[in-house]
Amino acid sequence: MIPRFPSSYVRVSLVGLALLTIFWIVLAHRGNPKPWTAFPLLVVDPLAQELGHPTFPEIRFHERNLPQHVKPSLLAKGLLPQRLYFHRPRRPRYLYFAPKTSGLGWNNLLQEQLLNTHLAYLSQRAYVFSDHIPGDHAPFPDKLSTGARHQLHIPMNAFITGPTAGGPLSTDGSDRLARRAVSEEWWDIVCPPSQRVVVGFHQTMWELGLDEWSEAHDTMALWARKLRDIKAPCVSVEGGSPWNVNYPNLISLWPSYSTSPVLTAFAWSPLITAALFRNFRILSPSPPPPSVFPVTTKPYRFQSFAPYRPSTPPIYGLLGVHIRRGDFAHHCSGLADIGLEYNAWNQLGSPGITTRPTRYNSTLPPGFTWPVLPDHLDVPGGQSRKSAIFTHCWPTVDSMRSRIKSIRDEAASGKSFSPQTLRRIYMATDGSAEWVESMTELLRADGWEVSSSLDMDLSFEEYAVSQAVDMAVLTAAESFIGAGFSSLTSNVVQLRLAGGRQPGTIHFW
Repeated sequence: MIPRFPSSYVRVSLVGLALLTIFWIVLAHRGNPKPWTAFPLLVVDPLAQELGHPTFPEIRFHERNLPQHVKPSLLAKGLLPQRLYFHRPRRPRYLYFAPKTSGLGWNNLLQEQLLNTHLAYLSQRAYVFSDHIPGDHAPFPDKLSTGARHQLHIPMNAFITGPTAGGPLSTDGSDRLARRAVSEEWWDIVCPPSQRVVVGFHQTMWELGLDEWSEAHDTMALWARKLRDIKAPCVSVEGGSPWNVNYPNLISLWPSYSTSPVLTAFAWSPLITAALFRNFRILSPSPPPPSVFPVTTKPYRFQSFAPYRPSTPPIYGLLGVHIRRGDFAHHCSGLADIGLEYNAWNQLGSPGITTRPTRYNSTLPPGFTWPVLPDHLDVPGGQSRKSAIFTHCWPTVDSMRSRIKSIRDEAASGKSFSPQTLRRIYMATDGSAEWVESMTELLRADGWEVSSSLDMDLSFEEYAVSQAVDMAVLTAAESFIGAGFSSLTSNVVQLRLAGGRQPGTIHFW
């Protein structure tokens, strides 16, 4: 005889089973996040295999399993813990910029991506990040046996973590998950073309009364207001972004941008941290600090290293220098002909920066002071501006050697900051092996212990992002000398300042 139970018991049991199932799903998502909407099957690119390109499978797995990659309808139904998402049950709002496919290097793109992430943050939208596809200076050969080009695809989280790469918008993880950046792959799933509102870049600039000479403060504020007012969840900006390579009036944005989570929560990827740990012996005689040591809890599945933050203590005794060689001489000639200023944040050394732009000084955050860099694009007496630009852009070996010595003496004096005893140099450079060896010999004759980009022991994946490895060293060095016209130097400058490095430790050739 089959036992029979009162119907009330059955109802209670079913409700309990449903609650237990929901609890198990939520708990599983928190402990080992998995996307609620299936991504397409992740397959290895056979053409990438033919070329021997790294495919970053663990990092791609990590990006797919970012906790914000969750079916939007489940968010509105409140099936996930409220603290993980948002306080009002509405669909996340996204901001996508069509990626540039050629003509710009990674650091030019990074400048735009960081500023576009800040724009998304002010617009109350989640930024959409994309792979980096090296158009120029590819780290590996990318021509197939047929002669066709098959470009390398590098995931964002191979370079960085933090708000631009889908990380938290706060250092303690208390932000709303629906505001975190998502991958372009997820954007294609939750925002199919039929649901996208396209915003034309050029048309919008005209409508807002803006151009490339407008103050960045105005540009950011007007774009943010427009994007906030669009009700559609999926917004795609096409035709460009407000921040071109040499935006001339960027400085007015620094007071708000410097305190944005985009910079304050920025970190280099665990892949970069691993490279720093393995190569720390050439950067310092001391053992690696805890910030670059392997972690035991493995917070990131694809590496047993934590992200490396620019706010960590510096590598004491290290002077980082960025020296552009290679084809930069031709580029410097062009810059001299145009009469261009220093790149982006390198202009924070311009005279009078504490009093201009004056219209924004009345609304500065409480306690804010402008970070005045000690160097700027000066024109020595008896020299034309064109000649001065070329001299700053393409310094001679003798002038660099002299400059390095003067920075060492200045750092030891303690005039602008606590005294530094600089003994080691790290040269981040694209110079030839012969040139680097010659420069190394000259510096060693001056008493320096010298290492360079060419000395780094990098894995296949780390080599693909070797620029970022160099930049992590430059942000960590006690003092830094950079190339004023370089976007790499400009990015190092903003990360050093946002990480708390003293402005007086930042110099240019």
